[in-house]
Amino acid sequence: MRLLLIFAFAMVLSLTSCVGKRELIADNPYSQASVVIHLKDGSRKQGIVLKKEDNKLIYVDADSHNKETIPFDQIKTLTEAREVYDFEGYPIPAAEISSEKGMSSTLLYGGAGFVLGAAAGAGVGVALVASDVELNPLISIGAFGLGSAIYFGMKGNEVDYEDASFDVRKKRYQKSKAKRDKAIEEAKRKLEEQQRKKQELLKKIEEKKKKH
Repeated sequence: MRLLLIFAFAMVLSLTSCVGKRELIADNPYSQASVVIHLKDGSRKQGIVLKKEDNKLIYVDADSHNKETIPFDQIKTLTEAREVYDFEGYPIPAAEISSEKGMSSTLLYGGAGFVLGAAAGAGVGVALVASDVELNPLISIGAFGLGSAIYFGMKGNEVDYEDASFDVRKKRYQKSKAKRDKAIEEAKRKLEEQQRKKQELLKKIEEKKKKH
């Protein structure tokens, strides 16, 4: 029975390591992590991580909304920010993320967790029956299955939330890019119009010179 419990616990740990939120590592944070950067001089910065390049952290600052770089030897530690930031360093309301969130990973992980838990519960139930313990094996199967389904379903929900966060970031970026492209086109059109008027004016000046 003890061996079966150890085996079931090992399976749970194995599956746990594959799901849920990614761990924030101070000297190698994952891309798109919304972080608080605690500097060795006592100051703090916040924003979204873009990547690690050599010994520098490249991120979008939540105050300047620009891409900035900080050497890792100036960073004391990194912690998860309370806000979720988009690719321009603006916070995303939780309601906006929730509106994009699906249930695919929650259902997938919850179902897988139930199967795993039920299998572990079946093993424990058999062991208990073999030990002359008066317990219906279905009880341990149901208890392990339900508990595992809830636990891994919560992990799957975290994955769904991260996926929704990325979808919101992508939509915001596309919308922002469309505005920038439109502004650039408008500025280009105005410049071309100014150049055209300038050429017309120069032409008129030249014509007047010829008449005199």
